[in-house]
Amino acid sequence: MGIELNELHQKVGAELKRMRLLAGFSSYEVFADKNKLSKIQYFKMEKGTNFTLKSLDRILKIHDISIINFFHKFDKEIRTPTNVECGDRIAIVLDSLKQSKLEFSKSIGFSNANQINAILSGRNNISAKLAYQIEKVYPQFKFSWILNGEGEMV
Repeated sequence: MGIELNELHQKVGAELKRMRLLAGFSSYEVFADKNKLSKIQYFKMEKGTNFTLKSLDRILKIHDISIINFFHKFDKEIRTPTNVECGDRIAIVLDSLKQSKLEFSKSIGFSNANQINAILSGRNNISAKLAYQIEKVYPQFKFSWILNGEGEMV
C-alpha cells in the first residue's frame, strides 16, 4: 500500500539535501546557520531521522515551496505505472466509432485531444471520470472495460 513511513522519511531527507545543494549550499551547516536553524536538527532532517511537519514546512518556506507541492512530487513517484492496454482500448473505441481523436474528444466534452493523446502515447491511464464520460456518451462501451479492460467491451 504505497510508500512506507521510513522510506518516505528517507525520500524527504534526500529531497531536502538536493534542494539545499541546488540553492548553492554545499554544507548543511552553512545552510542551517544562514537560515537560523539548529544544525543538528537540520542534519537529522536530511538523514530522514527526525522531523515534524512544522519543521519541514519551515525548511520548505526557505526554499519557497509549499508543503503540498513538495509532497506532490512523491505522489507522482508512487502512482501506478501507465497501462499499455489503456491506449489500445481507446484506439479500439476510436476505430469502432470511426472518429478522429479530436472529434472523439469534443464529443465527450474536451476542447482538444490532449488527454486522449496522452493515453494513446502511454503517458496517462484512463481515469474513472473519463471512463464514466465515455460510457455516458457512448453507452455501447461498458465502464469496466473502458477503465481496466475487464468484462465485455459492449
